[in-house]
Amino acid sequence: MELRHLTYFIAVAEEMHFGRAAKRLHISQPPLSQQIRQLEEEIGVPLFKRTRRRVEITPAGKVFLAEARRIMTMSKDAVRRAVRADKGEIGRLAMGFIGSANYSVLPQVVREFGRQFQNVELSLTEMSTSDQLKALLEGTIHVGFLRPPKGTKDKGLTIEAVFREPLMVALPRNHRFKRETSVALRQLAEDSFIMVPRQIGPGFFDRVIVLCQKEGFSPNIVLEASQYHTVIGLVAAGLGIAVVPGSMRCSRIEGVIFRKLPGGVETVLDMAWVTGNQYLILQNFIHIARKVVSSINSHK
Repeated sequence: MELRHLTYFIAVAEEMHFGRAAKRLHISQPPLSQQIRQLEEEIGVPLFKRTRRRVEITPAGKVFLAEARRIMTMSKDAVRRAVRADKGEIGRLAMGFIGSANYSVLPQVVREFGRQFQNVELSLTEMSTSDQLKALLEGTIHVGFLRPPKGTKDKGLTIEAVFREPLMVALPRNHRFKRETSVALRQLAEDSFIMVPRQIGPGFFDRVIVLCQKEGFSPNIVLEASQYHTVIGLVAAGLGIAVVPGSMRCSRIEGVIFRKLPGGVETVLDMAWVTGNQYLILQNFIHIARKVVSSINSHK
């Protein structure tokens, strides 16, 4: 049995006339009658009752008609889904992101991608930079938003900057510099620092250490926490100060204030994927992310 047999059968069942059905199918009547007989022989039951004056569908034919229509609908849907899959419009995208990305560009990127590709299943997992690098190379995620250490590009990954933002210092609200609009790192040399550990966020950790060393000191790290919002919570509790991405001002944790670092010191959020990965859904996501980031940057 082939799909053309079902097409022929449906035409006869709807027309209740072999001549009209043949005309509708753009074939002659004898081959159509032969195809229907072959179909009945294969199924083993009569689908039509034929007389010289009329054609009637049998009870078995009525059941088969409903199923034939369903199969034809499913076959057309399968074709549509295959075409959409070929365009990257259906499927799944697994994404990792560091917590601070959720306070900057990630929500806008995800929202726009979801709007344009509503049938793509998005799997988002908050992960450390180190875990994302491992997951990318193992293939458990397709794309990551992270702050990798130098040299990551040499490990088979494409790293693309997507968001630049100022570095800021988070201070307890009763800190001695609470009335200042900006604070230099050297002014904080005697303070206790709270940081995300290097094994979790190596790129950002190294960045802060280098900046402090340029100011002539090594930070006194008294506490470490795996997430930036936890770091800020510890700052609010008065346990130390922290250097954080400027977008963390949106965390709105009570008891903490944010001050600029002079000199326009920035940190960069990167997007990463395995070099050469042509997975179309990933490529569509990268395209959307670039457009969103370009729009954000143009309105800064």
